[in-house]
Amino acid sequence: MKGLLIKDFKLLKGQKQFFTSVLIVMTVFLMTSNNLSFVISYITVMMGMLTLTTISYDEHENGMGYLFTLPVSRKGYVREKYLFGIMTTLPVLAVVSAIAFLVSGIRHIDFTVEEWGGAIMGSMLIVTMMLSLLIPIELKFGAERSRIAMTLVFGGTFAVVYIVAKASEFLGIDWKIWIDRLNGLDLPVVWGAFAVICGGALAISYLFSLRFLMRREF
Repeated sequence: MKGLLIKDFKLLKGQKQFFTSVLIVMTVFLMTSNNLSFVISYITVMMGMLTLTTISYDEHENGMGYLFTLPVSRKGYVREKYLFGIMTTLPVLAVVSAIAFLVSGIRHIDFTVEEWGGAIMGSMLIVTMMLSLLIPIELKFGAERSRIAMTLVFGGTFAVVYIVAKASEFLGIDWKIWIDRLNGLDLPVVWGAFAVICGGALAISYLFSLRFLMRREF
């Protein structure tokens, strides 16, 4: 696994244009936007996409087939991708959220500690669900076909959310009541539930990814 991590981090050296563009976008947003929660989420999700990029690089010109002729197990490969995603996302989230909170003080933006903590939690939840969904898709269908699968998944998700929203409106269900109840929970309970949801999503996703990769032929 150590060799795979070194390989992926070396691949990041070839992403200088990506990092430059992300840094420029972050700087512009921090200087001009008052929605610092969006800045934190946007940068975190962009960094989370790097894990999918490394899988695409591995797939290029049957590179995955060659990789498994080396002393690399499929189980180790899947495990490394999730570890790499965590190692690249969490430090960036910590740095960006700290910078955003500092900028809020410099620019005198009303950005409370509660909003800051919510932005961190929301960003981590988004990137966790994104990787939990997209890594298995990428490993099952490959770099090319996964794009079609992702489009169908996101389209289907949007349709389900739209139908649920309309059905709730028709049935007179007020979601604000449930949101108010969540806001009333103690902070340790919220963070505990958050950890369980993220950990459970990653665990289930890992099992699916491992199963998909074990069945693939290269």
